[in-house]
Amino acid sequence: MANETKSSGLLLGTLIGGTAGVIAALLLAPKSGAEMREDLSNNYQTLCNKTKNLVTSAGDTTKEVVGTVKEEAASLAKHAKESNQNIKETISSSAEDMKDKLATDK
Repeated sequence: MANETKSSGLLLGTLIGGTAGVIAALLLAPKSGAEMREDLSNNYQTLCNKTKNLVTSAGDTTKEVVGTVKEEAASLAKHAKESNQNIKETISSSAEDMKDKLATDK
């Protein structure tokens, strides 16, 4: 969950920082209307591409985490099943021993 929060925070920070940078550049740079529109378009495209890359990266990371969790869960389930089987065998063996002991004591 901590990685998910970090990824969300990183995405939000990137978007806010990118937007603030674009606005500051537009307000502080004296340009004609055509140049301003071209710069806006270029900056918008750059921001969109960065956002797409970040989302793709977050998706890939999420897939990796899900895969790891599935593997760990399968391993734990297998271990639990084996432990359960060992316990059953031990109890069954102990029960047989008790039956034998009770039969010989009579």
